[in-house]
Amino acid sequence: MGKNMIWALVTVSVMMLINWGVASFFSGEFIEYSFLLGVAVMTIVWFFNSKGGFASNSVRLRIQARTGMKLEEEKRSFNPTVVFYTAIGYTVVALVVTIFYYKDYFTG
Repeated sequence: MGKNMIWALVTVSVMMLINWGVASFFSGEFIEYSFLLGVAVMTIVWFFNSKGGFASNSVRLRIQARTGMKLEEEKRSFNPTVVFYTAIGYTVVALVVTIFYYKDYFTG
C-alpha cells in the first residue's frame, strides 16, 4: 500500500511539473493545459502497459517476413497500474476544475 501511495504522489508531482512547464513555455495558465496533459499521460501509460496492439503486430509481421516462420499472434491485453489510475484521477479532477473555471464561457 505504501509503495502505491509513493507512485501516486510521484505521478501527480511529475504531471504537475510537466503541466507547469508547458504552461510557462506557452505563456498560459496552469489550468488551461491540465486536462490535455492528463489525457496525453493516460494515453502514453496505456500504450506502454498494453500488449498485442499495432506495435506488436508490426514487429511480428516484420520478423515473419524476414524469417518466413509464422509467429503466434499475441492477444490484446492491458494491465492498469497505479500510475494509470492516478492519471485518470488527475484527468477527471482537471476536467471538473476546467469546467468550473470556464463555466461563464460555456453558459454565455
